[in-house]
Amino acid sequence: MRSYWQRIVECGRDIHLFLSYALISYLGIGVFALMFNLYLVQLGYDEGFIGAFNAVYTLSMGLTCLGIGFLINRFGNWACIIVGTVEFTASMLAMCFATEGWLLLTLAAFNGVGSAFILTNQMPFVIEWTPKPHTATIAALSSALNSASVMLGSLIGGVLPGIIAIASSAEAESVTAYRWTLVLGAALTGLSLLPMLAMGAVRSERHHHDFRVAHAQLPNHRVRRQARRDIIALTLLGLFLAFGVGAIEPFYNVLLEDMGTPTSTIGLIFAFSGLITTGVSLAGPALARRIGLVAAQVWIRLYHVPIHLALIVFPTPAVVSLAYAARRISGSMAWPLESAHVGGLLPPSARAHAFGMRSASWNIGFAIAAFISGQIIARTGSYTPAYISVGIFCVLSVVVYVVAYGGRLPSDEPADPKPATVSEVLPPAESTAPSH
Repeated sequence: MRSYWQRIVECGRDIHLFLSYALISYLGIGVFALMFNLYLVQLGYDEGFIGAFNAVYTLSMGLTCLGIGFLINRFGNWACIIVGTVEFTASMLAMCFATEGWLLLTLAAFNGVGSAFILTNQMPFVIEWTPKPHTATIAALSSALNSASVMLGSLIGGVLPGIIAIASSAEAESVTAYRWTLVLGAALTGLSLLPMLAMGAVRSERHHHDFRVAHAQLPNHRVRRQARRDIIALTLLGLFLAFGVGAIEPFYNVLLEDMGTPTSTIGLIFAFSGLITTGVSLAGPALARRIGLVAAQVWIRLYHVPIHLALIVFPTPAVVSLAYAARRISGSMAWPLESAHVGGLLPPSARAHAFGMRSASWNIGFAIAAFISGQIIARTGSYTPAYISVGIFCVLSVVVYVVAYGGRLPSDEPADPKPATVSEVLPPAESTAPSH
């Protein structure tokens, strides 16, 4: 443990400030994730509109991500994160006071732009600015901090309506209580700008020196052709995964509320799931060392599928909570390993574009799945098609991953029968990678 903390200390002040940014910004995102769908329900909207709202939001994210690679390379991660955080906070505040459907959908599009800049830039920032020997530590730690922050945000979002209700003499489950809970969540995300503005070299320089050197080196034709194949596979992988996850992800809290679960309890469920995710996500690199990177990815991406399928037979709050927690853990553990593995196979000049495309395919696929799933749920009252979609498309995403990357390690090294170490699967510090 002492050596672990020593590695963190050695990463420098800017990385420490970035970790503070991640912790604070995701508090507001956690409040938003828990409360906004419930806010829409209080406004009188059904699952069909909730699905459409999430579709617009994630489609906007996806379209923005198509240009993220260019923007990262042109302006650097710091500037992109600042712009995204300001835009996310402003649009979230506006949504707190909007009630008309067309206006909510318009603001969802603006909010998706801000979210794209925040979520997609995290891994590129970590990998570019973290010293090479410590990239694994900071990548896993940043993912864990996200989970911890979302957990705290969910907990805050769950208890604030009751506190606001007491202070304002309103009902705990009312538009007023939910609205001001969301306002406070937006304020928390806005506060995360302070550590970003306090940075030194990261703020004054667009890119790390090592990145500029590597980015200027043009790869040969064979490497470029392989990079195109890898980008296509990464895009397809994200699309399949999004089709599965998007069918159910926006509706966990609504499903629990439909089962009679109080808002405060939903907040506790989300918070407890985040607590578990925080601890378990740090074990991803260790699992990769023990059983091998590809085997770890397959297991992590698929173990939650049987739990979702079990909901077809056992649709209870306990199983829904377990499915939600399992999905959160899966994404938090798998994303750093996936981005590190694929990022290490790509030349530096292609990484920002590749992970921008990965984020775009994820968000566009999620938007399509959320919209279709929301319409089906609203018209039939059944979540079964969503659970089946999780199983089918998550399996397809894993198949693409294994076929495209299963036999290769970074730097075109041959696959070794022994498990790969984290240092072997992480890309060099000058690379960029996306955030899920």
